[in-house]
Amino acid sequence: MDIPRATETGQENAPLTVNSRRKAGHYEILGETYAKFEFFENGWNPYSRFLDVDKVDLILRRKNPSGEKLYREVQVKFGKLHEVDSPWEQKLFDFSSFRTFKENEFADQIDQKDFFIAYILARDIGYKGDIFIFPVRDFVEKVIRCAIPIRGGRKAYITRLKDKPEQWVVRRMGRRFTAVTNETCLDVSEHWRNFGALGHRAT
Repeated sequence: MDIPRATETGQENAPLTVNSRRKAGHYEILGETYAKFEFFENGWNPYSRFLDVDKVDLILRRKNPSGEKLYREVQVKFGKLHEVDSPWEQKLFDFSSFRTFKENEFADQIDQKDFFIAYILARDIGYKGDIFIFPVRDFVEKVIRCAIPIRGGRKAYITRLKDKPEQWVVRRMGRRFTAVTNETCLDVSEHWRNFGALGHRAT
């Protein structure tokens, strides 16, 4: 079988535009690539599952100083970050991402102590380190159940506060609001780059 070769004067050598990057590959695969790098940089060896079985995309492994081996199972989610554009949003936020989830998306995993959700958020200009790490129960209770009800599930907005790059919230309300309060949003900042949660012994 002949294998096609890249030419030196073709599209292969053209710089990727924003539009071409959007079409270049599956965003979930891109998210897994970012996640692998982040986990490796934080002391874990990430292994990909050949098949997405039981919602597990990656298995993490490392040894404690005592020699004990730790394993974690991870599903990776990817979300595109967009600059907010409506005037009421611009008064409160700067970047936001959304995706939909089924109400029972993690019903089979919610009691697993070694199962985590890694949520990668990236803009068109590239990934800037915005990874959220949730134990699965926290993800269900803080993201899915607090997200906006829609037909067939929940629409989850994860949004960064204006002039507060360290503060992220899940929006509880779909309609416009004038202030960030416990009624309108849930703070999930503690889960931003929350690699420490992985290190605790699963019990």
